Amino acid sequence: MDKEIRKNRLFLEGIEEKELYFPEDQEPVRIRRSYNKLIIFWILMGLFVLGGLGFALYHQFFRSSSPESELAGAFNKDLIQNKSDINRLLERPYLPDGNANPQLTKCINLYKERFTRQAFDTCNEFLNSAGTQEEKSIALTVLGVIHDESGRYPQAIERLQKAVQYDPKNFYAYYNLTLSYKHAGRFADARMAALKAKEIAPNDPRVSLLAGNLFNELNDPDAAIDAYKEGLSSSPDDMYLTYNLAVSYFKKGEIPQAEEEFKKVVTKTPSGRLAALSYSYLGNIAYNKQDYKGAEYYFRQASTLSPNEAKYLYNLAVVLQKNGNKEEALKYLELARDAGANDPEIYRLIAEGFSNLNQGEMSISALQKSLKYNPTDLDSLFQLAEAYYNKGDLLSAEETYRRIVSSTPGDSFTETALINLGVVLDQMERYSEAITALSRVVDLNPKNAKAYHTLGLVYKHSGNGTLAIENWRKSIAIEPENIQSREALGDYLFENKFFREAVEEYIGIVKHKDDAYKVYLKMAEAYMGMQDDVNAEKILLKVLNTSKDGTDLKNAHKKLALLYNKSKDPDLKNRAKDEAFRSAHMDPDDMEGRLVLSKILIDSNSILDREKAIDELIAIVRSDVRPKIAATAYNYLGICYYKNGEFKRAVRAFQSSIDLDPSLSEAYENKRAASAALEESTRREGFF
Repeated sequence: MDKEIRKNRLFLEGIEEKELYFPEDQEPVRIRRSYNKLIIFWILMGLFVLGGLGFALYHQFFRSSSPESELAGAFNKDLIQNKSDINRLLERPYLPDGNANPQLTKCINLYKERFTRQAFDTCNEFLNSAGTQEEKSIALTVLGVIHDESGRYPQAIERLQKAVQYDPKNFYAYYNLTLSYKHAGRFADARMAALKAKEIAPNDPRVSLLAGNLFNELNDPDAAIDAYKEGLSSSPDDMYLTYNLAVSYFKKGEIPQAEEEFKKVVTKTPSGRLAALSYSYLGNIAYNKQDYKGAEYYFRQASTLSPNEAKYLYNLAVVLQKNGNKEEALKYLELARDAGANDPEIYRLIAEGFSNLNQGEMSISALQKSLKYNPTDLDSLFQLAEAYYNKGDLLSAEETYRRIVSSTPGDSFTETALINLGVVLDQMERYSEAITALSRVVDLNPKNAKAYHTLGLVYKHSGNGTLAIENWRKSIAIEPENIQSREALGDYLFENKFFREAVEEYIGIVKHKDDAYKVYLKMAEAYMGMQDDVNAEKILLKVLNTSKDGTDLKNAHKKLALLYNKSKDPDLKNRAKDEAFRSAHMDPDDMEGRLVLSKILIDSNSILDREKAIDELIAIVRSDVRPKIAATAYNYLGICYYKNGEFKRAVRAFQSSIDLDPSLSEAYENKRAASAALEESTRREGFF
């Protein structure tokens, strides 16, 4: 397609799950020492070979791939997955409810009631009192929590370390020390603190939950699962532990176990955010197993529990469309758009959903909402420009692409926006402006093959064939395997009857892409234009023998019919008829195929075949076809009537052909001949 808009997306297929943050490992600074490098090299090579053999043996004999793991890894990108989890909400400090010492209880309660300044002062005063070591350890824990929440992580860690020195059994201190280490990026220390808290309080579900969440962040799902299970052994009804255990199974690819745990959550806690999240995961699992009815049920439950959660509403719309309920899918897409999400990604997906349902205006409204939250979001701007283009609002598309160009610093996004702007301006026949925009791309990046390709199209449309060819050749020189530019050049040469040169370009394409059957079909036509029927037949038979695409096969039969019909050999004439029938029967709605069949039936000069041709042609002119096809059909119909001696009907048919396509010169000549025959026939009837 000449005027294809080029898309540009930052997030191509969907939204990846981003539940946990994985810090980069920092390499420690090491002192350089001098070693015999040759010895080290051979030792390392030996270890590498042994390791490789061991790894190969392990994979060959001991490791079997888990289908569930593949299922999670190739998670269906049609849906929006949960980007955060309940563990984020639970990363709050953990403190005792009170103490026998009223002054310490006051310190704790002031903090819990959010009187942070007073709590800070009260706890410091308590440290100077005559309290026990264990009580002062709790006060230091509160002070550490206050520092941590203020972002003063070194001070928080110092207070909490002091707290565990005062009381090594204070698991509250270890719990909050885990959070402070984590916030400071000291994940190894955080892990040690979490393990210590678990050791002191193995039956405390919050400690198990914290440890499991931390292990997940450290990309250790096995340790996380063990922590959650340990917590559940003493608190089997803790749904936070159950939910996070399910998420860990899901992330590890153990889908049946994840499904079982999510179902426990919705059974024991049928309402609330935990249930909504669990229903959402269950919907994703069902969808990925192609159980669309089950997915619909789960997403309905999630949407009922969280009616303003855009991602649940969107996912329900996707599933409803899969189940053939497009009207209700549209309703839920509208609800998702109006739910008030603040994530541009969700609005872009909603817009794409509207676009898939041919609701261009609604797609545009969703993208405009996205841009309210982030006016410079390039993905949304590109998608909005594309939506305007698809709707036919070229002026708005132009304005949006210019907006992208003005807001980008001359990078690849600028280049893409300028190319798309060139396409839009070309379609509006503002060729000089299109050339200016595309020339800017070449100035930014002289190696941009797409820019030269599009310049070639603009020059072609503006009537400058020489520059069109020049730019296509530049595009091919940059990317020798660039099929698009080579095909455009071949098509232009073919249209201008440079058949031999067109064949050379088409051969260049099929050298790089042997299954380019549509190009083979064009090559066959070019050979036919050169009167090289042998090569044309060879190419068409290759398509019939190797392509599996129904359209390619149908078109090959059609062209082979026309090729054989040129011959004066009666056997080839019969084969032409057979090929034409095959093409027409493969797709009865293909009026061009039926037109070819009609032509071959007419050329047989058989009265019976001519009557069949009339039936075919009447069916064509009564169907919804392009004016040129209808004009050709009326012209052939006129020929049939003329050969049958029905001159009046022939004249009317030729006139209809002229009305539909005034450029069809053959119809004018045929009408003159039919009119003369009608006049002669009328004169003879008058004479007798």
